[in-house]
Amino acid sequence: MEFRLKTLVAGLAGLAVVHAAMAADTRPVRPMQPALDSGSAGGVGLTVKAGTLGAGLEATVGVNDYLGFRFGVNGMSFGPRVLTDEGTINTDMEWFSYGALVDFHPFGGGFRLSGGGLINKNKFKMTADLDEPVDLNGVEYWLESLDGEVTFEEMAPYAGIGYGNAVGADGRWHFACDFGVLFQGTPELSATAQASDPALQDVVDRALEAELEDLQEDMDPFQWYPVISVGVSYRF
Repeated sequence: MEFRLKTLVAGLAGLAVVHAAMAADTRPVRPMQPALDSGSAGGVGLTVKAGTLGAGLEATVGVNDYLGFRFGVNGMSFGPRVLTDEGTINTDMEWFSYGALVDFHPFGGGFRLSGGGLINKNKFKMTADLDEPVDLNGVEYWLESLDGEVTFEEMAPYAGIGYGNAVGADGRWHFACDFGVLFQGTPELSATAQASDPALQDVVDRALEAELEDLQEDMDPFQWYPVISVGVSYRF
């Protein structure tokens, strides 16, 4: 009986000590704060951007913190005049492309690896207003007109890196940038010329064709087109 009484008294004393310690701690209990999620909040984000493909508009659909899909369109028109010894060259650069990209965020944040493809409608045109004879394949000819065009393969794969997640959980507004390369294939050259002397038209056509063949051989380095852009995104 004595042993049981001592055990009961010791247990009650221990409970009293614990209760006193809890009562002495008057600090308020703070609720646990959830960790800040810098990944994807999901939904859809829109990005307005500008770069070497022109002005662009993109829609981003987030799957999770690490994966998203972008669908966009780009375009611009630019036509400077170039003065040469033979005359004035009027240019018309018509850039238009659209397509889809997959964004992989390896760290769940803004940094991304991107890949996909664009439908490339980019083209470059020129028309020459001539005041002097033009050298074609080593021979000078007087021409009434000279027109040329540069086109690219329509399907163009893209690969690059960038920063920004338009559907990021860390706010509504985000900064975006891309650095990559578009494989647009070797540019295709075409041109037509009208000889001032109709009797020389066949000769001019052959000379122009030979000139284009020589120029075409130098086009391989331009099959890779650098893509650089910056923009602002908003998550809905």
